[in-house]
Amino acid sequence: MKTKKLLNYILSLGLSLSATNVWAQLSAPNVENVYGGRINAITAVPLGSDSSRVFISTESANSMFYADVHSVTATPTFGSFSVVPGLDASAGFGSGIQIIVGHPASGKVFFGHDMGLMSADINAGTVSVVDSTVGYPNTINIQDDRLIFITGPQLHFGMLDSAGNFTEAGDSPANSFPPLNQPTLCISPLDDSVYVFSQGTTPSLYKLSDTYDGLNAATTGRDISPAALSSSVMWTSFGVAPSGRLFILGSEPSGKYAAHSDDESAWTEYATGIGGAAGRNIAFTGDSSNYKVYWASCYNDQNGNSGYWVGFGNLGQETHPNDGAVFTGVANPGIIYMTTDQGIGASINGGKVIFEIDDGVEAVQVNDMDMTLDKNSAWIASKSGIRHVVDYQTASPLWTTAMFPNGDGSPYYSVAMNPEDSTTVYVGNLRIYKTTDEGASWNQVFSTENAPVSWTGMGVKALALEVCPYDPNTVFAGFEIQDSLAGGLFYSDDGGVSWNQILLEATAPGHDVDVADVVFNLEGSDTVAYVSAIYDLDFPAGRSVYRLVKSGSGWTVARDMDASGTSTGTMLVVTIWDLEVSATGDTIYAAGTDAGTDHPVAYYKALDGTGLWTPLTVSGFPTEMEATAIEVGTDTVYCSVGSDIYYLPVGGTSWSLGYSYPVGTRINFLYWDELLAGSDLGLYAFFNNAATAINGDSNSQLPDGFVLNQNYPNPFNPGTVISYVLPISSQVHLTVYNVLGQQVATLVNADQSAGLHRINFNATTLSTGIYFYRLEAGEFTATQKMVLMK
Repeated sequence: MKTKKLLNYILSLGLSLSATNVWAQLSAPNVENVYGGRINAITAVPLGSDSSRVFISTESANSMFYADVHSVTATPTFGSFSVVPGLDASAGFGSGIQIIVGHPASGKVFFGHDMGLMSADINAGTVSVVDSTVGYPNTINIQDDRLIFITGPQLHFGMLDSAGNFTEAGDSPANSFPPLNQPTLCISPLDDSVYVFSQGTTPSLYKLSDTYDGLNAATTGRDISPAALSSSVMWTSFGVAPSGRLFILGSEPSGKYAAHSDDESAWTEYATGIGGAAGRNIAFTGDSSNYKVYWASCYNDQNGNSGYWVGFGNLGQETHPNDGAVFTGVANPGIIYMTTDQGIGASINGGKVIFEIDDGVEAVQVNDMDMTLDKNSAWIASKSGIRHVVDYQTASPLWTTAMFPNGDGSPYYSVAMNPEDSTTVYVGNLRIYKTTDEGASWNQVFSTENAPVSWTGMGVKALALEVCPYDPNTVFAGFEIQDSLAGGLFYSDDGGVSWNQILLEATAPGHDVDVADVVFNLEGSDTVAYVSAIYDLDFPAGRSVYRLVKSGSGWTVARDMDASGTSTGTMLVVTIWDLEVSATGDTIYAAGTDAGTDHPVAYYKALDGTGLWTPLTVSGFPTEMEATAIEVGTDTVYCSVGSDIYYLPVGGTSWSLGYSYPVGTRINFLYWDELLAGSDLGLYAFFNNAATAINGDSNSQLPDGFVLNQNYPNPFNPGTVISYVLPISSQVHLTVYNVLGQQVATLVNADQSAGLHRINFNATTLSTGIYFYRLEAGEFTATQKMVLMK
């Protein structure tokens, strides 16, 4: 990981552990303002004539979120997203919920899962199995309280009552279909006909013998599959327009294709002129004579006819749309929802201008972070773009929306910067981009796709990217390839203009060793790079850590964990995921997994002592898991293992559990001296629950600024938590006001000590609406808005 930098962010954690201090576990982390993530599906239910509730499922352990949208005026108000109760990371539903459908009458959302057909009820805060006997529902549709879904060849149907309780029809299911590939079931808004589509290069399309309200055990599917569609196109999406026109849409490497039919027989096929991949679903607005078609990253405002497809945001966009789900508003029909490279976007003018509505979506897989020496500016690499923050030490750090260099929406795994210059930054996915103007413009400076490297396979990741702090023109990039091939290490000594490969095990340029991390250190007069490897039995077999010494214009390479380099006198055969250099540069730390026992391991190399890699204790670690990150605090080492963070005080004999994320969460990096953790869910800052301190110093690092956090959850009903940070003991007043400015509650009126405070607010006696809470502490005042939704 990056060379240690001492941060003093306002949420300073007080995690400095000494041998004479006794501490409790780390408290629950505060999420940093890094919102968004990969969105699988979108749906909505009406809350009234001008309000709706939007649901999204994500590629995150936080499986599903919701937000409320109000359109009392011409400009809608989009609330912040909250995790659906029972579908957060701790519930274990995972990142694979692909189909979600809202039920207007009850407000429930139905979805498919390995456990069967399921539903979530926001008001009750429950998730229920609707039918566990049917297996995974491949497609779900709700029309006028009728719920229809398909599992295998069977068509299931029944009724939902006003509370969303499902009663399957007595003559359900109907055995109607041959094997289907990711089917879609659509109902014609023109005549209530039911169609079932199966995707592929030769797609199948069936029309049921009965309308949606007349399904029965004898219902069959008549094959009306188009015979002449191009087999070079992967046809993935089906929809029925307000006019009854049938659409089948798909893509090939050259771009997106559309086909439509007005009579279920003759099909018109054409290229849309839009690049990219195909989306899964199609949405429509308008009436039978004049409608718009929305799909993937584009739309057509001329009834889907050829020549009228344009990309979302063609007149303006906050971030780039991607080829995911689309949805048209319920109760707010003028709102179009689409997925973006950052997360979820919306448009209120038919797709011409799109903007982000990601607030509260804790689904960003944060992979890497780097920061300037002055602690003011930081950069984040994530699966959903690049983020930048300035004024990081103040009470109001400013985060940018996601950046996608040159429009490249591929996940980003690494970021590196000149530690004294926040304007010059490198970021990596399978390509390396560089900015010299703080993200205003980017240049691609290296790609493994290009000669002489020419790695064209899938799964290429720039896991390691590092700028040498002693020579900012020296940049290292380490790659992993997630298949039988291996990656390699590349460097530039002219600020990214030219690149060369450093061979770690191979004897000729090309595939070498999968590289996980790089750190630089100054040892005497030598510039040294430590490079960690992912263990691989295939030739050339990479493992452990390599030590590279600058020699003229090149680098000399040596295995650093062979028998001569370890305190045990034995060769260490391990995968090392993370490296760290102490603040003084006299100790190198490493964490990973033992190749033989699949056990988390951690090591240190004391350069002012033996200079040998020495094992840290494994006592307290779980077994059969990976150590993915290591960080050095004040007299304390922190290590992430699986979904947990452990800490080991200097002189300690066993690791202690500091905090547990939900099982399955991967912690991608740790960053000190505020303990920042980048994970599959986002970027989090940890406080410490100081228990007792034998030396009398119960909080040796206090926060250096006041903070009033956004309440959570928000919207809420009826309870929510308001948290704030005090840098010094203060007389605190925390009050709640309605929109008329009338005080409706006093939550705190007392002297309070420095640190983090959490207040539970119960609004049982208050009506639905917008409220404001105000913190007054000494000369500091701040106000936040919250929404009570009953």
